[in-house]
Amino acid sequence: MRIRLLSMVVISSIMLLVVGGGGAVYLVNSARESTEWAELASSTTAPAILMVSAFQEERRLSLLRLAGDFSSAPALTTAKQRSDEALAAVIAKGDAARALNPDGSREDIEGYNALFAMVPTVRTGVELTRISADEVFAFYTGVIGTIIAASMLAARVAPDAKVGIELGYAVEQLRAAEALSQADTLGSVALTTGEMSAVQLVDFGRRVGEFRGEAAYSATVLKGRRLAQLSEITASPQWQRVLAMQDAMLLRGPVSGVYDDTDLPADLAGWQDASKQVGAGLQKLWEDQSGDAHVIAREQGERDTGRALLGGALVALAAVTAFLIALMMANRFIARMHRLRHDTLELADERLPEVMRRVSAGETVEGTVQGSRLDFGTDELGQVAEAFNRAHVAAMSAAVAEAQTKAGISTVFVDIAHRSQVVVHRQLALLDRAERDESNADQLDLLFQLDHLATRARRNAENLIILGGEQPGRRWRHPVPLLELVRGAIAESLDYTRIVAKQLPQVRIAGHAVADVIHLLAELMDNATAFSPPETQVVVSGIVVGRGVAVEITDQGLGMPEAETAERNAMLADPPAFSVGALSGTSRLGLFVVATLAGRHGIVVRLSESVYGGIRVVVLIPSALAEAADPESAISGQFPAVAPRP
Repeated sequence: MRIRLLSMVVISSIMLLVVGGGGAVYLVNSARESTEWAELASSTTAPAILMVSAFQEERRLSLLRLAGDFSSAPALTTAKQRSDEALAAVIAKGDAARALNPDGSREDIEGYNALFAMVPTVRTGVELTRISADEVFAFYTGVIGTIIAASMLAARVAPDAKVGIELGYAVEQLRAAEALSQADTLGSVALTTGEMSAVQLVDFGRRVGEFRGEAAYSATVLKGRRLAQLSEITASPQWQRVLAMQDAMLLRGPVSGVYDDTDLPADLAGWQDASKQVGAGLQKLWEDQSGDAHVIAREQGERDTGRALLGGALVALAAVTAFLIALMMANRFIARMHRLRHDTLELADERLPEVMRRVSAGETVEGTVQGSRLDFGTDELGQVAEAFNRAHVAAMSAAVAEAQTKAGISTVFVDIAHRSQVVVHRQLALLDRAERDESNADQLDLLFQLDHLATRARRNAENLIILGGEQPGRRWRHPVPLLELVRGAIAESLDYTRIVAKQLPQVRIAGHAVADVIHLLAELMDNATAFSPPETQVVVSGIVVGRGVAVEITDQGLGMPEAETAERNAMLADPPAFSVGALSGTSRLGLFVVATLAGRHGIVVRLSESVYGGIRVVVLIPSALAEAADPESAISGQFPAVAPRP
């Protein structure tokens, strides 16, 4: 086997190293460079547009908020959410940006991230009006400027000069859209506040000039469909409305006081709507022009790939020849390996689980007889198969032994529980007789305490019987009122004096479930008294609901963490098979017994936090186990509440 493996590796390696070498790798990598760049650049375009639009809108609404326009608050909240989503998408593309320029983009991206991290601080300043409008305008302009800078970075690292030029032409439309948004924001604030100083007017005019200059320059460099697309934007009514509003505000000059917009070509809402449509058109033009550059890069990558494939044809031919030689030598060996894998998986996935199922069902299985031997000769592969045979036999033997051990342990503690139960029953009978004959109050109280301890011991013995899969000895033939069940459960609780039964409906529980329901409630009451302060009470109440009868047990303890409560509820809903592993790490055996009893009768038990901070347990007894005290009533009806006897 060693010779065969060496033959495959040596022949293939020598052929690939001598014939292929590093030349083929270089050709393929060079051919893929343009395509990879185009894919990376394309993946960042859509998130960039979303971010520019979102932060332009947030900038405008933030300045309106600072200007006293409180009606913009709902729209500002929505704009913040859109900005956060867009910013998250752009940040997620950080790795792609590093891939575009791994040597020079690290510092730029770190600077962008530092700027992005200041967004929550600026938003807080806007909400509290503790930041100036100029600072807000400059900050959001800087955030949007990162997209423009990233676009220039993509053009600078383009794989071809023609691609870089096309991307550079596309940036002009993005700048025009941003200058338009800036002018729109400043004009909106002026119309809202009714004031525009000389300095603000100059700034507004500078933004207008930049917008028109970038649009005019784009008309000189764009060609074909993109030029027609720009012409369609500049010929639109929205474009004319924007220009008219800008000219009107520039001609009006500085204003102080109420800004009268009756002589303006359009109102504020119409101006903003027209600006949004023009800006969206310019951004779409930037996206399309960038897409044209990406198409050029892809086509170049495809041409280079074709040349690389042609040059590597001889390398592929040599590699295939070497592979065929190695395949001929290893074909038989590979077939044997496949057969070994198939047979081994069959043992692990089918035969061993079948043995475990039969053992769990109580069948007697000899582990050494069940597994078929794997026969693969005497070489190294045959030795591996023999090792699998021994491991399989050992696994089945261990499984059988474990199942037998579990069955023996279960039988032992169930037998012990039955014996303890017999002794406790006799003890209870003696205590009952002693209580009837005793007239001394102190002695009678002591006998009552012993009676409750013996009752608790009986329930502990029943716990072992239940966990062992058998039924306790107590039985009822006829339905029993729910009130009597609750009293019986209280009587079986160790700290029964702290348990208070409040209103309970007049409902009877089926006789075959009475013992288990009493046991279940007693375990929950014991938990409630054990994990709550001794001076507090545990309250038990009940109500008829649509699916049956709900009994609530509420304590005033410290409660449980949410994670632990969820874990206990999951165990109560689907109790695992009883074993040492099922109860490892926990001492709450009572909840496991509760889960077993609830699953036996379809009872739902749910833990939650009580109004006192402790635990509130809801036990939902299904309608199949409950019936009205009055035979003419339906269980779905509401029954009058009955307070328990003192």
